[in-house]
Amino acid sequence: MKCCDAQQEHFGPLLGYCDHQMMKLMVRKLRGYDVSPMQCRTLTFLYEQQGDVTQKKLQEFLRVKPPTVNGIVERLEEKHLLTRSISPGDGRCKLLHLTEEGRCFYQEFIAITEEVHRQAERGFTEDEVKLLQSFLVRVAENLSRETEEKHP
Repeated sequence: MKCCDAQQEHFGPLLGYCDHQMMKLMVRKLRGYDVSPMQCRTLTFLYEQQGDVTQKKLQEFLRVKPPTVNGIVERLEEKHLLTRSISPGDGRCKLLHLTEEGRCFYQEFIAITEEVHRQAERGFTEDEVKLLQSFLVRVAENLSRETEEKHP
């Protein structure tokens, strides 16, 4: 099945299509786990930080507004995948911690993430994947620089 027109003048729609397809596949593979890709990104961030993470730091990483991150955290708390506490040093600051269940779940879903990436990279050499990543980083930096300069 033809997914898109390779002769398009701009690659933006193609990037959007690829992102949409990866998210669709992630959602399908995560369906039985009752978690969203954004919740998985949250758990990954907490796992990789290996310690207390402030809710503000998570918000900055996810690039979402405070009510959005609060909703994500609440749902993960309800699923017993993380806990939230008040910082002893600053009562206004909320600290997030992965639970043992959260760490175990991370191990399960990271395998799913790796499978989706393998499917997306099928037919590419390792060098081609690295080259594509370097191009995408450059695009992201170009756009980020432009948006940050115009709207601090």
